[in-house]
Formats: sequence, structure tokens, C-alpha cells
Amino acid sequence: MLKKVLIMGAMTTIISIAAACGNSSSEKSSGGKDKTDTLVIADWGGAITEAREDSIFEPFEKEFGVKIQVESPTDYGKYKTMVESGNVTWDVANVGSMWAAQAIKQDMFEPIDYDIVSKDGLFPNMANEYYVGAEMFSTAIAYNTEAFPDGNHPKTWEEFWDIEKFPGVRALSKRPYDTIEAALLADGVKPENLYPLDIDRAFKSLDKLKSRTEIVWWEAGAQPAELLSSGTVAATSAWSGRITAAKKDGAPVDIEYNQALLNSEAWSIPKGSKNKELAMKFINFATRAEPQSAFSESIDYSPINEKAIELLPSDVKERLGQAPEIADKQVRVNEEYWAEHFEEINQRFQEWLLK
Repeated sequence: MLKKVLIMGAMTTIISIAAACGNSSSEKSSGGKDKTDTLVIADWGGAITEAREDSIFEPFEKEFGVKIQVESPTDYGKYKTMVESGNVTWDVANVGSMWAAQAIKQDMFEPIDYDIVSKDGLFPNMANEYYVGAEMFSTAIAYNTEAFPDGNHPKTWEEFWDIEKFPGVRALSKRPYDTIEAALLADGVKPENLYPLDIDRAFKSLDKLKSRTEIVWWEAGAQPAELLSSGTVAATSAWSGRITAAKKDGAPVDIEYNQALLNSEAWSIPKGSKNKELAMKFINFATRAEPQSAFSESIDYSPINEKAIELLPSDVKERLGQAPEIADKQVRVNEEYWAEHFEEINQRFQEWLLK
């Protein structure tokens, strides 16, 4: 804040005192007054941003004496335009890890300063040179509990494909990411042998499912729970948090974490950020065990910090698929592979859908 110090009878000069709140990111407004340090964060909005408000954003503001301004949703087109033009207004952005892996090649990010951002407790694949994991979620087998009562539901992708034993319409994501992995697991590929993906084999597996039953293709995360609740499909792939939320609300749905496909989202700093040091401090704070644990207790996304998982109550661990006996059965999606091959696989997938 600019302070005008008037020394009567001795000085008439206005002395400007610039307040530096631990870094040099304070900016002057056109009116000549200092602005409170503000960190601009791009996030997805909705329930996930609301969960971050209490668990991460407000505690960070309190600890560092700054203001967080959230812009939502994250817009990849805007991200790219800002960086290319040099007019960067975001300091931190939450992005999908697959997109992040692609964006590295386009020189979109500031490198992460691991002298500021601690790797303590982070899963090894969550600490990338240019981005840090924010949260994890699973694409899992979800099912209608009226169609498959008493635990008699598909527990593997191979059983999901078995319409004779587990009858009913199926639904899958209308994107190759996750769907190709599910098709290969259904065809007997071992999780440790998934990558590089055998695309020909995957499409043969999808052909088999298509010949056995109707497949409904979903595009929005809310659709699987709606399809299951209405009885339109008996089983579907689904984002785990959407199903657990619907189950809490009394919908006849449940989830199977065995062979669930584990994905993540990440914190990134746009190249040219004007508040880089504070952005690093935010990422360090947001990935610590305590904020991560608080976040996962308020919304069904899993921590990217192992120590945060240790802090979660047993029922939350189980709901998130992070109880030890469940977590080990999930399959980590290779986002770097998809960053390299998404365009060619997606083109073939979309052509296959039209057949």
C-alpha cells in the first residue's frame, strides 16, 4: 500500500513506500494504489472447485496473506493463446494429465521448481518436470444394483464383456482413452503388458462386444449414473466420483474398482506467468498431505500424496478405491503414451463408431 507521509514544517515531499509481501508480485492499479497479491487459478468449476475452496484455497490465502481468484472452467484454447501471445493472466491451471503431456511439447509450461515444491509423499509419477499431480480418479466398472444384486456383478472387464453371464445393455465412453484399455483387458491382456496398446486387438475386442449387445456411448461424466439409474443400461464404464455421489443420493448404482483405470489431473504454471514464485508455493501447499486429505474427504477424488491417504478414515479410503486391497488392483493409464498417439487412435476410433 502506498503511504503518504506528511512531515509538517519540514517536508512537503510525498514519500511512496511500496509494501512487499514476501515477494515482488504486488501490482499498481491505474489509480495508483497497491493491489493485494492475487493468485489467479484456472479450475474446472462446480463441485470440484467448491471442494478446493475449503480444503486448499482458503487455507492457502490465510497462511500466505494473499487472495486467490478462480477462473473457470479451464480452457485449453485460452491457455494456448495466452502463452503464444505473451499475455498470460493465469498463474496456475488445473489440467488433465494427458493434455499436459501433449502441452510440454508445445513449450506451454514453466518448469516446476522442486526447491520450492516438495516431493515428500508424492507418488513418483505425480512429480513431472513441468507439472505436478493434483488429484486422481478412476474409470471403473459401474452397475445397476437391481440388475446385479448381492455382489453378483461384473468384476473384471472380461466379465463386463460376458453378456451371457451378465446380461444387459452396456455403455462405454465415446473416447478411445480408457475404452481401448478396457477392451484389451477384456480380451485377456495383463495390466503390466497393456502398453504399447495393441490397437488392432482392441478393435477386435470391441467388435465382439458390439456383436453381443447394444452399446450406448456416453460423452458427459453425468451420463453413466443417469443411464444406470433409469435402467437404460445394466453396466457401464464410469468416472468413480460420479457413481459414488449418485449412490450417496440413493440411486441403485455401485462401482467395482478391480481393473479400474487410474487417471489424474495436474497443476501447471503457464509459461510467462507473472506470479511464478507464488504459484510454486501454491502447488507445494496444495499437494501437501493435510490439504490433500481434507480435499478427498469433501469430494470423491483420490490424493496424489501417499501420506494423505494414510490420514483418511477407513470408509473414505474404501469409497475412493484407496484401501490397500483395492488400490493394488487398479491400472495406471499411461498418459505419455496417449499424448503421443491420441490423434491417430482417436481418428480410427471415431471411424469405427460410424460402422
